[in-house]
Amino acid sequence: MSSFTIGCDPELVLRKNGNFVCAYDYYKANSSFGTDGCESISEIRGMYSENVIDLTAKIRIVLEYGHQKHPELEFISGQFANDFALGGHIHFSVSPEPKIISALDTVLYSLSNCIDDKQQRLKRERTGYGKKSAYRKKYYGFEYRTPGSFLLSPATTLVTFTLAKLAVLGVIEDNIDFVELKERQHSKTFISNMKHLLHTIPDDCKEGLKSIDILLGKTLDWNQNILPNWGLAA
Repeated sequence: MSSFTIGCDPELVLRKNGNFVCAYDYYKANSSFGTDGCESISEIRGMYSENVIDLTAKIRIVLEYGHQKHPELEFISGQFANDFALGGHIHFSVSPEPKIISALDTVLYSLSNCIDDKQQRLKRERTGYGKKSAYRKKYYGFEYRTPGSFLLSPATTLVTFTLAKLAVLGVIEDNIDFVELKERQHSKTFISNMKHLLHTIPDDCKEGLKSIDILLGKTLDWNQNILPNWGLAA
C-alpha cells in the first residue's frame, strides 16, 4: 500500500464573550497555534502524519495549547465567520496529479454538501477562496485549498482526513474514477456508501468511516465555540 503523509493548517476566528478579537493580540506568528497571513485570524500548523487518527490527536494537543494560553477565548471554525474566509488547507506528500485533485474535489465537496453551512461556503467562495481544484504545489507535494476549517469537532476533523486519504489512495492504489463513481448520486448517499465503494481501506481509516453516518445524521452548528466538542472547555 502506498504511504504518504497528510498535514494541515486550518484557521480559526477568535472571540471573547461572543465578540471578535484579533489573533495577533494573543498569539505569535511563528507558533503551532499562531496567527495566519492576515494576523486577524489564527492558524494551527506544524502537524503531519501518515495516520489520520494520529493527526487528529495532534490537532487536539495544539488546540489545548492555544486554550491554555488564553482560556478566555472561544475558537470558531467553519467556512466564513466575522467577515473572514476560513481555510482548512490539507497537505499531501504526493504529486498533484489531475486525477488526485479531481478525486479530492468529488469526495470532499460532497462531504461539504452534507455537513457545511451553505451560506458560509457561498460567502467564502465569493471572496475567491474555497473553489474546487484550488491547490498549490509544494516541496513536499501539494496543498489542497478548497476545504473550509473543519475543526468543529474531532468527528468532523477525523472524517475529513479519512475521506481525503481514501480519495488519494483510491486513485493511487485502485485507479478509481471518483467522478464516474459518484455519477448522479446525492452527496449524502455517495459519502455514506464510501466504505462499500473502495477496495483499499487502511486500518487508521476504519474509525472515520464508522463516524460518517453518525455525523451525517446531525445538523451542525458552525457558529459555536469548538472547544467543548474537543473536551477542552465547559
